[in-house]
Amino acid sequence: MRQQSHESFLAKQNNSFSVIENLSDDQLMGMLIVELLESGKSLNRKSICAKLMNCIELAENDDQIKRYQDLMLMVLERELN
Repeated sequence: MRQQSHESFLAKQNNSFSVIENLSDDQLMGMLIVELLESGKSLNRKSICAKLMNCIELAENDDQIKRYQDLMLMVLERELN
C-alpha cells in the first residue's frame, strides 16, 4: 500500500511539477499536509519530515531535491529565544 501511495504521489508530482514549481513554499507545504491528512496519518513534525524525506528519495532532479530540502529545513527550524 505504501508503494502504491508513493507511486501515485510520484505520478501526480511528475504530471504537475511545472505547477509545483510555481507554488510558494507555504503552498507546497500545505499540499503535502493535505496529503498526510487525507491518508489518515497523524499531523506532527515527525510525519511531515517523513513525507519530505520520501519526496527527496523519489525526486528526479536536483531542483526537486533542493526544494524539498528547503522545506525540511523550514520544518526543523526553531527559534532560540
